[in-house]
Amino acid sequence: MYLLGRGHYHCRCGLLAALDGASQFQSTGDVMKKIVVSLMACVVLAGCATRQISSEQAQPVPAERIFAFNGMGDSASGQVIVTRDVGAVGGACPLALYIDGTLTAHLQRGESVSLSVPAGNRIVSASFAGKGLCSWGDESAHRREISHVVTAGGRTRIRLALTHDGVIQIGPTAF
Repeated sequence: MYLLGRGHYHCRCGLLAALDGASQFQSTGDVMKKIVVSLMACVVLAGCATRQISSEQAQPVPAERIFAFNGMGDSASGQVIVTRDVGAVGGACPLALYIDGTLTAHLQRGESVSLSVPAGNRIVSASFAGKGLCSWGDESAHRREISHVVTAGGRTRIRLALTHDGVIQIGPTAF
């Protein structure tokens, strides 16, 4: 299977593999079983892709998981809204959000947080948080960062997503 566009899977490979296995020695029922199993695998894997949601659709991050930049701010601050996609990939593991190296919040899938951040050029980063399977060993190896300009009195939105193979993506969004 291969990725087609953003978060949509095309199952041509699975179907072709099922049809390749069809030989003159296999019954039609065996071929149909392979096709049905391939289609089911495509549906299941497509459900694993993360999907973008708007900050209005997302649930707010609970206050106990917001660690910094949660005050009202002043005229020299801007509002930064960070939303994490929904979907099964990495869904059990929170993502740690950092601004300029300061742990800011832990976001679960489908959550959003509104932060008051001092204006200027900021480094916004995300990595896996938690223990056990969520720790992924060396946390810094999986951290992703972007440079983002926060405007005084302005509002910007950032999206956290995971690719189908669990790589964190972070970037600006209009949603």
